[in-house]
Amino acid sequence: MRGAYAAVLLAAAALAEAQVGVASAQSAGGFVRDRDLWLATSANVIGTGLFITRVHAPSVAPVLGYGTQLMGAPILASSIADIAGKRTDFSTWAGIGYAAWALGAATIDHVLRVEYRDPARPEILIPYVAGYYAAIGALSAAQYRNGYVAWAVAGGTCLITVASSFYARAKGADKR
Repeated sequence: MRGAYAAVLLAAAALAEAQVGVASAQSAGGFVRDRDLWLATSANVIGTGLFITRVHAPSVAPVLGYGTQLMGAPILASSIADIAGKRTDFSTWAGIGYAAWALGAATIDHVLRVEYRDPARPEILIPYVAGYYAAIGALSAAQYRNGYVAWAVAGGTCLITVASSFYARAKGADKR
């Protein structure tokens, strides 16, 4: 269990180091200062950790599950700051979408405590999963405005998150 947790933390640290390294090659006004990039990438890294720990460290997975939902708060705060500063763009609305998904997920998982994974309840599972994929995809796609490198970082972590979710599903992690 500690090994999987350490692997997730090391992966997050390596990603952060790579982002800083790429950004240092850019001007002082580069994408490294963009909070939306950091938030989108962080949401993707936490999501990847969630899916990997569902397979390899199930006792850690709930913490990262809370993390994916709690990311809705800073993402929403960033979107509200954009609206207040009259700097709305696609990332603003993508952030509101992620926050809406996070609120819905928290309500389903922690307030109503609805079991929808095992046995599978498609009427809940399909919108839940589709909303998550749409939210992380939109957050990542919105990084195109920061250039190809930022878009590749956010998009790459998004694709890794989706791949890790399929990996967890293939390993039967949702059947616990």
